[in-house]
Amino acid sequence: MAAPILGFSSVDTWLFLVLNRSLQNPLFDLVMPILSTKRYALLPAAVAVLMLIVWGGKRMWLVVAAGALAITLSDLGANLIKAELHRPRPCHVIVGARLLMECTQSFSLPSNHASNMFAIATVGWLGFPRWRWLLPLLASGVAYSRVYVGVHYPGDVLVGAFWGVGIGWACTACAKRALPEWFGDTPPGSLRKT
Repeated sequence: MAAPILGFSSVDTWLFLVLNRSLQNPLFDLVMPILSTKRYALLPAAVAVLMLIVWGGKRMWLVVAAGALAITLSDLGANLIKAELHRPRPCHVIVGARLLMECTQSFSLPSNHASNMFAIATVGWLGFPRWRWLLPLLASGVAYSRVYVGVHYPGDVLVGAFWGVGIGWACTACAKRALPEWFGDTPPGSLRKT
């Protein structure tokens, strides 16, 4: 078991160095720390939620609730996984890693940023098809930014992305099962009154 983990770690470290140091450029040096900082997402997220609630109809209330639940579960679950795996961040162990933001003392695997963004992107993908491509692109940008700024390995964001997709899918599936008519998943004439 140790040999595959060592092999994965070596590839992950090599890929981290490629993405963190070799692909550096002034535009990414400006944009990636912004994508990696949660507080910069609060205002656009609040505006997006408000727009969805105002113009999205009753279906959007369910999508927003499923998204909030998905982010909560994704974040809690990722923290529990981190507490079990104890993987140090690359900025603590790789000499010469380019660090564009603070390197926290929390563990690295999985990335909460990636898991949370992919959880909400999955809920959006499944629950609101008009924005189907925007959210996964944003989630991918945030995930990549975590490697670029030097605080996560590529494997961390990949595991976080899979975790988030699973949680987002589960939350959306539960919402669709609870109120299928809000998602348009029931045939005409069989709608329950809401």
